[in-house]
Amino acid sequence: MSSGKSPPHPPQDPETTPGPRVLLVDDDLQICTFLATLLELEGMTPVVARRPEEALAGLEGAAAVLLDVAMPGMDGLELCRRMRASGYAGPVLVVSARPGLDLPRRSIEAGANEFIRKPFENADLLARLRHHLAASAPSRAR
Repeated sequence: MSSGKSPPHPPQDPETTPGPRVLLVDDDLQICTFLATLLELEGMTPVVARRPEEALAGLEGAAAVLLDVAMPGMDGLELCRRMRASGYAGPVLVVSARPGLDLPRRSIEAGANEFIRKPFENADLLARLRHHLAASAPSRAR
């Protein structure tokens, strides 16, 4: 279960860290740490939110969101709906190990751009994320 502590990554300074800011939303510390490291190695700026409230507060400036479904308090699909209702237009990729054949469809219906099932290949996740970042780049420049 979640300890409430932040991952052992110091906050990145957006002024000195190149690459798009990607909001990671997952209550699992190990997954947050792994994904943050993966994104940093790819030149991106990860920002971790381990609770839905932190995610909503951290949306500003996020180029994309990687979002887990199973979280305490509010599931990721409801969080995605709230992100969209707040006006967030960037890509949201739902990344989940939850069973259920209808979860990919429900993710898209909630406003996600894509559903990726855990476990995933790192290269596949990064390629999909880069694709969505590139596709949304014109809207982020406005």
